[in-house]
Amino acid sequence: MQLYPSTGIASVKLNVTIDQNFAAKVFVHRIELCSDHQLWKDLPTTFDSIINIQSLLSKLERYSVRVGNYENDLIDVIPIGSAVQHAKPASTNCHGYREGHRCFQCSQLRRILVGRKYRQEEKQRKTQETSGPTDYLHSKMQHSNMSKLQLIEKIHQQKDKITNLQNQILRTRNQFQREMASKGVTLDFSQSLEIKDTMATCNAEMEKACPDENSSQRLFWTEQMKCMNLQSTKGMRWHPMILRWCLYLRQKSSAAYDALRDSGFITLPSSRTLFDYSHYTRSDNGFLPDVIKVLQEEATKRDMYSTEDVWKNYVGILFDEIKIKSDLVYDKHTGELIGYCNLDKVGNQIMDMERSFKDSSSNDIAKYMLVLMVRGVATDLKFPLAGFATLSITADFLYPIIWKAIRILETSAAQLKVLFLTCDLASANRKFFNLHGQVNDFVYFTDNPFSEDGRKIYFVADVPHLIKTTRNCFSNSFSHLNTRKLWNNGKDMSWIHLLTLFEQHCEMSLYTPCPKLTRSQLDLTPFGRMKVNLAAQVLSSTVANALEMMYGDNVSETVNFPRIIDKFFDCLNVRNLYEGRNKRNPNLNPYTNINDERLQWLTGDFLSYFDLWEQSVLQRPGAFTDKQRKDPLEQHFGHYRHRAGDNSNPTVYDVRHMMTTMRAVGAQALAPQHSNINNKENRNMVIDNSRLPKRGNYF
Repeated sequence: MQLYPSTGIASVKLNVTIDQNFAAKVFVHRIELCSDHQLWKDLPTTFDSIINIQSLLSKLERYSVRVGNYENDLIDVIPIGSAVQHAKPASTNCHGYREGHRCFQCSQLRRILVGRKYRQEEKQRKTQETSGPTDYLHSKMQHSNMSKLQLIEKIHQQKDKITNLQNQILRTRNQFQREMASKGVTLDFSQSLEIKDTMATCNAEMEKACPDENSSQRLFWTEQMKCMNLQSTKGMRWHPMILRWCLYLRQKSSAAYDALRDSGFITLPSSRTLFDYSHYTRSDNGFLPDVIKVLQEEATKRDMYSTEDVWKNYVGILFDEIKIKSDLVYDKHTGELIGYCNLDKVGNQIMDMERSFKDSSSNDIAKYMLVLMVRGVATDLKFPLAGFATLSITADFLYPIIWKAIRILETSAAQLKVLFLTCDLASANRKFFNLHGQVNDFVYFTDNPFSEDGRKIYFVADVPHLIKTTRNCFSNSFSHLNTRKLWNNGKDMSWIHLLTLFEQHCEMSLYTPCPKLTRSQLDLTPFGRMKVNLAAQVLSSTVANALEMMYGDNVSETVNFPRIIDKFFDCLNVRNLYEGRNKRNPNLNPYTNINDERLQWLTGDFLSYFDLWEQSVLQRPGAFTDKQRKDPLEQHFGHYRHRAGDNSNPTVYDVRHMMTTMRAVGAQALAPQHSNINNKENRNMVIDNSRLPKRGNYF
């Protein structure tokens, strides 16, 4: 037992247990020693005799538990999520010194913490001397260097700043309106002509600055000039690209669009005009004939029905669920309550049958929206096909919906060839795949009864979801939730290795072997877990090389794992013809041959790595249960969440209308620059002169 001043509670220092299978475990402050600790070296694997037990206890006497760095003022400066937190109040890997003294590692860490504490106190003192209270909103104030009380103080400062900014905006708006009322000048006819002549004079300069007639800047200037030459904007016929851009802006924030339009700096279409284009067809659940007609026109614009380039006709179906707000919304146009579960004709019949079994007549209010999107294989087609309000989708509901979508795309006016289905590997989706094969078979394709050429449909897992799931599982190995203890070939695969690399060689060092490794990649916040780029940066060959260089063979399995995943992600992340050449990474080169070495690696070495890993775990010596031996390893939805304002979970009504609007917006619905899946690689705007559908004259 030992009492630590930081907690005021007595703690069990050392505990040795031997279970019924004669396997020994050693706990230091209730933390189990890892299997690669040198204590176990030269000791037997089972302790079924007095001699073996005496050898363990004798070796334990040569070790001692260190006091570590338990002081409160030092614990407060340890970064959140640090590997040091998993070792306090004492270091479990120390040995060879008298009790009460610190080992070399703890002493070295203590110097780092004392230095950090001194720098923080010195910075706070200088700040208070020069500017009074500490400004926690400054860009140099990082969360990793702030205590809990400092983070709370920052929240209070943010609230005060928001209040001040809102008051300042209100004062500025009132002042602007008073100035306009008192000093505003209305131009007469002659002065208005002079303004128009001035814009006409600048037109030559604009054409010189933007020589490309198909550029978005040139189009915007031309539309503004056209509007200036009209006596009334009611007669303005806006270009379809301007309408799509305005629909996209208003979808993001209607208040911001109205403020931009009312500012007087530029002329934009009215909200009433945009309403006709965003409500050109009825918004509803399921497959709508009008939507199929729009899909056909989008495919025609991309030349997907060409008899020469038949490869343009191939598409895939992406499907996933988005969490929505469980609520009922009254539609004043149709008089119905929107928000109940609606899974098309077959799905609704199954739900009615289940209600009859439960002897219940009440309808379920939806919690999710299942969205199906058509994605072109060789074109940029991204078209939201249908949405369904669900309580939580299951395989029996998913089966008729997906196959109806395939039938519509293959046999209706759309006439598109479905090549694959892509989704995350949720349990319902995995079960849906398995419905197309025999029990215990690995199912990755099925026959397509609607194809004329005997084409198959392939089931493809969403690679970004796989990378994030792999990173999340790896992060819980000996760290975070500590729900996994990954192991292979006699060595642990621990997230602590990454934390130790960062804290010892990246955070406090001028020279860093891994410059891209940051605290945000290791301290997984709820939003950080959604970002694919953070997961890909952690599971990268750069991190693996740094681990190998600093710690050698001791972390060989932790090194092999990110290397394998990094190559896997690169092989499935080929986006254009030149990225592999520009980044000097052959794994990103385009595929031009079915005998490509990467395809052989994916089906050979990559799968063999996990087979050998499984065999190693199953043959691991020791008393482990079957569960312990199993070491388990949205761009489109962002528009719905943004449209909902402060509420990130839209209703069924919101999602239905946003799908209709995005079908009209088309390619303008770009992903944000800083989303979990960015779209920086292909943001070149193409001027689309095709007619935009409008309510009342389209169907």
